[in-house]
Amino acid sequence: MTERIKYFDLAKGLCITLVVLYHLQGAYNVELPTDGYLSLIRMPLYFFLSGFFFKDYGGFMRFAVKKTNKLLVPFLFFYLTTSVLLPVICTRFFNMHFSTGGDRSLLWAFLMPDAKYPNIPLWFLWGLFWSNILFYGLRKAVPKEWAQLLLACCIGSLFCTDSHLTLPASLDRTLAYMPFFIAGHIFRSHDLQRLLSKKVMATVLPVFLAAGWHHPEEPALQALQCYIVGLCGILCLIRLCTRLGNMPYFSYIGRYSIMVLVTHEPLIRVLQPLHIGLWQELLLIMALYLAIIPLMKRFMPHVTAQKDLFKTQT
Repeated sequence: MTERIKYFDLAKGLCITLVVLYHLQGAYNVELPTDGYLSLIRMPLYFFLSGFFFKDYGGFMRFAVKKTNKLLVPFLFFYLTTSVLLPVICTRFFNMHFSTGGDRSLLWAFLMPDAKYPNIPLWFLWGLFWSNILFYGLRKAVPKEWAQLLLACCIGSLFCTDSHLTLPASLDRTLAYMPFFIAGHIFRSHDLQRLLSKKVMATVLPVFLAAGWHHPEEPALQALQCYIVGLCGILCLIRLCTRLGNMPYFSYIGRYSIMVLVTHEPLIRVLQPLHIGLWQELLLIMALYLAIIPLMKRFMPHVTAQKDLFKTQT
């Protein structure tokens, strides 16, 4: 087993905290001055890191089984429980109402264009699964890395702008983030530490700070901001994490960020009646994961990517 890259765990821990904060902002209807910056790095970072650690496992069947265990199984389990079963029960027996509905149509809601369902952060696992499958095929069809990235940017730019184009099964969002996945894989084959040097950061950081503040109206500028400025933001965050070194809580949360991802939206819904305030609820939720994560590791390892549900032949 290869040694974990600790600053990546820290980066994921910081980012999943920002994801929880973002969904809490929606619950409390609060905007922050930093939202423009944060939107450029929250989800793109995870696609970047998934591409960075991409492996083909020596064949498509082994690859597909691995990604099914790590991504598809958690998505399907938590989709059926938190976006179908619980909402239907709460609607029928407890007179609760969901903006996305609470009937059997939730069973196939994730396959619809502009998919909406109660635990919407789950789309990310579904999108990562498709990103891996698409990239596996893209590498066979387009061997050159620069051509892969260019093609992904051309297609993704159709969906990362305000054009409101949609595809079924969240493929529009998946394609929008695909360039970050490919960029992560390209960075893996180069010296990442050299790309995080002070000289590079002297250019990258000003670009991120200057161009990440306002959301441009022109689609071409939106695409440039999404990919170029977003990549600059990812590099800045990773550089920051290499300098911060040891932050045990966030590194721990980052290592098990999938558990936070699949459960924080229902947890927000459960705690929302308390009306304790945005920052207080954020602190409470993140503190609760010190108990939730060990319990999920102990009792739910196969549906949280800790153990494989399906085996592959060696």
